[in-house]
Amino acid sequence: MTAAVTRTPRWQTTSVAALLLVAVGFLFAAPLVVAGAVVPVAFAAYDALSSVPAGAELRATRDIDPPAASPGDHVTVTLSVTNTGDATVPDLRVVDGVPGELAVVDGTPRLATPLRAGATATTTYDVVAKRGAHEFDTPVASGRSFAGSDRATVTLDPDGDASLEGLRAIDSPPTHTPIHRAGTQPTDQGGPGLEFYRTREYQHGDPLDRLNWRQYAKTGELATVEFREEHATRTVLVVDARTPTRVSPSPGHPTATELDAYVGARLHSALTAMDVETILTAVGLPDGAVSTPTPDALPWAATDTPADAADVLDAAEAVATQNRAVTSTDPQPPEEDVFDISMPAAGDALRRRLPPRAEVVVVSPLLDDWALELVGGLQPYGYPVTVVSPDVTHSTTSAGSVLSLHRSLRRKLLADAGHSVVDWHPDTPVDTTLERSLATLHS
Repeated sequence: MTAAVTRTPRWQTTSVAALLLVAVGFLFAAPLVVAGAVVPVAFAAYDALSSVPAGAELRATRDIDPPAASPGDHVTVTLSVTNTGDATVPDLRVVDGVPGELAVVDGTPRLATPLRAGATATTTYDVVAKRGAHEFDTPVASGRSFAGSDRATVTLDPDGDASLEGLRAIDSPPTHTPIHRAGTQPTDQGGPGLEFYRTREYQHGDPLDRLNWRQYAKTGELATVEFREEHATRTVLVVDARTPTRVSPSPGHPTATELDAYVGARLHSALTAMDVETILTAVGLPDGAVSTPTPDALPWAATDTPADAADVLDAAEAVATQNRAVTSTDPQPPEEDVFDISMPAAGDALRRRLPPRAEVVVVSPLLDDWALELVGGLQPYGYPVTVVSPDVTHSTTSAGSVLSLHRSLRRKLLADAGHSVVDWHPDTPVDTTLERSLATLHS
């Protein structure tokens, strides 16, 4: 849509005053008065030549790439303004209407430039995607004269994109990361398989393709070859959605809760795509957050349960907005009720429900000791554990540095205990983290 720029008629008042001085000078034959009129006349002439011309017309176009993105992704916004009129705007300043809940992380939504007739000026900036629909306001354009004495302000209704859709975690694009023999685990029992285990005496009914014909040719005795059995394993994804995860690295960025749900969704998609039996649960959801019944207040989305993985992940993302989200740079610690870390019941319920030969993947930002307590409680039972940890700490302040240091110590404790820890900073591609996460699973 085109918006016409009009200017204030301040120069007309100045011109009238100058002409009045000239008339008075001639009337009273006063050369000084006539000479004094030169100053306002010159100023009026300069202002008239450099003022915002009435013939300037502006057209704006906004492009959002991509228009739909996953939490934490950087989205590029390009705003172009074209002067479709027949006059130059000496000093054009434009500010795009970025939604207040989105953070600009690169570039600027502001534009300042002279714009001649037929020319186009462009500014490009990046925002961080968050869940939900985010509507952009109309850009505001201000035209000024060279002297700055004339100014006109208009709003532009841009063509192109007007909103950014932050995808739900479950709707994020699937990963194509390969999983080498994921979901199988070798055992110390003989049977059908790939790896040689032993030979034993032939028993009636043994398959012919497992007879040791070479030994029969040498000794005349039948023997059966056994291979190391591989039992299918289950992967249990545990998404940390407790209140302490309502932390973002800075205002306008997704919270750790949203990032936990996002990584959990991507891992769930990758594992199920490879026919790995995958169970999904989330810790810290309030009562009624998931529509299906949740024994022990722990949702359990598996092939044989009524709960759905999408519902669990949606509930995990939704609770991120139920409490005040704090940032890792806050100089004061959050309120005591916001950081209530005592949830032993959830850990006990999880241990009771874990199936045998399960591989556990805990997705947590490690902002407190809960994940360490959970993993420590699973260790005596022999469950292999991988911890995937989105990093939402920020080391630019003393408070953020302390939080980052404590998180690093927790990662080290987990690694020293023999557990796999995969760190993910939202600025790096999530597929790289997924590949590392899946590589740690037993194959």
